[in-house]
Amino acid sequence: MISIAASIPGRMRLRVASGSPDLAKRLSALDVSCRAEARPQSGSLLLFYDPARLPQKTLEAVVERLLTPAASEVTRPTRQRHYTRTSLRINRYAKYGMLAGLGASLVYAATGSTRAHVWTGAVFVACLGVHLAVHRHRLTT
Repeated sequence: MISIAASIPGRMRLRVASGSPDLAKRLSALDVSCRAEARPQSGSLLLFYDPARLPQKTLEAVVERLLTPAASEVTRPTRQRHYTRTSLRINRYAKYGMLAGLGASLVYAATGSTRAHVWTGAVFVACLGVHLAVHRHRLTT
């Protein structure tokens, strides 16, 4: 399964089931100004192109048409995401809380305020617990 993960003028990231070099060669053959790099570690392909010669919308349409797999080639993803919009929003606030708690804890530790250092450290640990709870599926599989 292939989808366009991110696209800005001059660069496009494609999510693929396997970032094979064969797909990179097919994409590089689109135009002289295109260069594709397979990234198997992240399961993506990076496509670099000249936006003056090849408009972004045109390239997106060509990539969708070229790389849409036939019905027989479609495979189920190996891992399904368990995230909802709400859990991602909660996780974002937890990360902000971790950042603020850690920063404040370090400041209080440097100034010698032990009680405030302990409380802000506890805020950090609580926010870290929320963050780990959101990502528990990734941690256990």
